[in-house]
Amino acid sequence: MDRAPETEEASSPGPIPFGPYTLVRRIGYGGMGEVFLAREELQGEASGRACVVKKVLPGLAGNANFLARFRDEARVVLRLSHPNIARVWAMGEVSGALYLAMEYVAGKTLNRLAWRLRNRGKSLSVGLVLLIGERMCEGLAYAHDATDEQGLPLHLVHRDLSPANVCISYAGEVKIIDFGAAQSTLKQAQTAPSVVMGSISYMAPEQARKRRVDRRADVYATGVVLWELLAWRPLAQKGDVTERWKRAAYPQWEPPGQHRPLPPEVDEAVMKALAVEPEARFPDAAAFGAALRQLREKYAPGVGEADLARVMGEAFAKEKVVEDGVLAELLRQGPPPQRPIPEREMPAFAPPTALAFEHRALDAPAGFVPSGEVAIVEESKPQARPEATGAPPVPTPHSREVRVAFDVEQPGEESGLVRAIIEEGGEAEGGEAKASAPTGTSSPSARGWLAVGLFLAALAVGFLLVWLLG
Repeated sequence: MDRAPETEEASSPGPIPFGPYTLVRRIGYGGMGEVFLAREELQGEASGRACVVKKVLPGLAGNANFLARFRDEARVVLRLSHPNIARVWAMGEVSGALYLAMEYVAGKTLNRLAWRLRNRGKSLSVGLVLLIGERMCEGLAYAHDATDEQGLPLHLVHRDLSPANVCISYAGEVKIIDFGAAQSTLKQAQTAPSVVMGSISYMAPEQARKRRVDRRADVYATGVVLWELLAWRPLAQKGDVTERWKRAAYPQWEPPGQHRPLPPEVDEAVMKALAVEPEARFPDAAAFGAALRQLREKYAPGVGEADLARVMGEAFAKEKVVEDGVLAELLRQGPPPQRPIPEREMPAFAPPTALAFEHRALDAPAGFVPSGEVAIVEESKPQARPEATGAPPVPTPHSREVRVAFDVEQPGEESGLVRAIIEEGGEAEGGEAKASAPTGTSSPSARGWLAVGLFLAALAVGFLLVWLLG
């Protein structure tokens, strides 16, 4: 991905008029272009409305495939208006520059919240997990029932639900933050056959097998998110791509209650959502949400958004103070932040919607799907045939994870914005784990091992000097 030059990052360009928006602070570069914290200048209101504006890279604006998908997404996401879905206010063009204007959600992604709590030896209560799942289902049920201008169903499917695409606001709101990878009848430019949209660990089996998906794929992904929170064991996010793809296509789940005490009914609900065959799951998100609500009212009566807000405030106390100052600056209200925040530090305080429309995807040969019966060999090694045949070795089909925007791959390494927002999330923790079941602890980082090695080397040198001088 493109990155801004160091000289540009050092200072903010200041407020810039951009159509109906004022670009107040540049956060940095995402995979699609520059990202700004902005204010929409609402007619008749002095303060305006805080939002995130993403200016598309000029090169992408000349890409016919990208433009087709950009317009398709606009037709879909602009129709979605629900408390549990982060809004996309506008997608358009100003002076030849394509842009996205998205809701400013003051909060963090669910994976960052889980990471922060694990680091502090805490966990989410069962009641709060059920509440999060219930609210996710409410947003999904609305999206699944969305219609076009003629009232015809869109058959919308998110396809990329994961803790990285669920936001928890400081007010305790739960918002699905991106339908940019969604499948719908309005999209004319469909996903390329070699690309499987979504994060592998949360992908429904039929999706991993490259079959047509419906709303029950989102029910499954919600079940995976809840399994991870209830079992309180992070799923592996890195490792051999083909091996993880095989596990997604042919999953084997154990009840989350095997990892921490849970009511049997909670186990049953989650395992039903995780059924391999779509017909065995809840028929839709509304039914799953209703089951979660009944369980919450039975086992955690009174648990609500205020409790979730309290957890967020405690987990991100420092960040919230700074972000409140940034928001006041955006809206021209109240005192400025306690100290000017250099632009290079801003990504750490960026709202999760700054990464909207940038997705994980699986890029693999168009006709290849891993088999549940045949063992998967490492993709970097050839699969040898018997020497008697004299035939050359057959390489394993190559597959890799990529980051895409509107199904168009973004080249290069991840930008500073991407790393700053996701580095505390699930991709950083336990990412190298290979086991089918998630691991409860992360492996030490390379930096940590280096520090230990240097310390031991210095200690050895010290003992050697003492011995020689003595």
